[in-house]
Amino acid sequence: MKIINAIANTVYIRLVNSGKLPLGQEITEKRNLGISIVYKNAKGDKIDVSKLTQGTDFKASITVSNLKHESINDIALTEIFPSGWEIINTRFTDFGSATTTANFTDIRDDRVNFYFDLEKKKSKTFEVDLNASYLGKYYLYGVQAEAMYDNDYFVRTKGQWIEVVK
Repeated sequence: MKIINAIANTVYIRLVNSGKLPLGQEITEKRNLGISIVYKNAKGDKIDVSKLTQGTDFKASITVSNLKHESINDIALTEIFPSGWEIINTRFTDFGSATTTANFTDIRDDRVNFYFDLEKKKSKTFEVDLNASYLGKYYLYGVQAEAMYDNDYFVRTKGQWIEVVK
């Protein structure tokens, strides 16, 4: 790109670049927040989700940590799940609980968003019940958390391919 100012006027230029990297080539990033995700079976044991049997019920346990000595308000945690997995929303049934450490939880078809505050040097853990429902190979995106109004706090992990088998 080449810009020429042919007149002695002040010119202000803003260049915006956006796009998506190909699957599996996301850029991991970490600014003052830590994040970890563990997948567990019904007994609470850690499992590998790269290849699950169809019908398997399991849980995603995501922990977000504040790495700074100051409180952070308005953090958004987003986890997008693969098409072969179903989110089990039991909040409004006898099998679930509406209690969570989030200020607000937004459950969609393919993702769960948690909105919360985090005190200095503290962590919060959020759990999502899942089921490996549909046979096939799918992409599990990385997890992302960010302070919505402060660019100093951001963390994103890399995704992976997963498979649901018979």
